[in-house]
Amino acid sequence: MRKFILFIFAFIAAYALNAQVSYGNSSTDHDCIKCHKLTTSEAQAILQGGIPGSKALEVNPGPVKGLWEVVFEMRGQKEIIYIGYSKELVFSGEIFNTKLRANLTAEKHSQLNKIDISKIPLADALVMGDKNAKHKVIVLDDPD
Repeated sequence: MRKFILFIFAFIAAYALNAQVSYGNSSTDHDCIKCHKLTTSEAQAILQGGIPGSKALEVNPGPVKGLWEVVFEMRGQKEIIYIGYSKELVFSGEIFNTKLRANLTAEKHSQLNKIDISKIPLADALVMGDKNAKHKVIVLDDPD
């Protein structure tokens, strides 16, 4: 029985030490990006396993230590997914900052899919009101 208890204690101690080394904690000053790398082609290979037809566009450090933020395109829409430094874990969801009361994923998603109004062809548009107005409303409609 003593050997079993000693084994359990040693296992818990080893697990705790490994978890601290593997995942670190928020008080460490170590810059993990110096040691961990994820290329766009590696991200593409990971995405193809779960999201076929997607194309990895860019890899950035994530808003949480231990995660890469991967911007990918699927069906013409830019999306965000998070990949762990181990390259084995993929997180798809929203990351909230409770202190700032901000949805970090939604903010990045809005930046990625922002439409440049100057690129919308308005040559054949029906204009109502002043053409040189400071603020404009553009309504797109599908006649079919």
